[in-house]
Amino acid sequence: MKSSKLAVLLAPIVLATTVVSGEASASDTSIALGEVAVPEASCGVDHAALRTAAEGELRIVDVSKLRKRRNVLVSVAIIGSAQKPLAFTVNALLRDAKTGTMLAILEGRARAEGQPDADVRKQVLRAALRGAVRQIPDALAAN
Repeated sequence: MKSSKLAVLLAPIVLATTVVSGEASASDTSIALGEVAVPEASCGVDHAALRTAAEGELRIVDVSKLRKRRNVLVSVAIIGSAQKPLAFTVNALLRDAKTGTMLAILEGRARAEGQPDADVRKQVLRAALRGAVRQIPDALAAN
């Protein structure tokens, strides 16, 4: 008898905890980095450099004004590069983390003239990546 009374008393608390935690997770949009792809001929940029740059750019995406909340995976890939002039084209593929549904493919491009060193390569790569990542809030708002 005591256990049934205890269950009756605890049921509303458990239900309230479940509802509150469900509302908290539903109100947050999270963006996580998925796959990172770098072709062999990518003008001296390696997988680690693209991953680090992508993680940095994704940290500064502002999704606070989005009405629809979801968890999103972003996969990035260098889809084009050239030595003279130094140029990168980067795609960012947005997918719903729960369903895997493709939401958008975003593209960013950047280039630099002259004889680029390693630092310039990283800056140009980051600029191309930023061009794609900067479009994420608009792409999510449209879906």
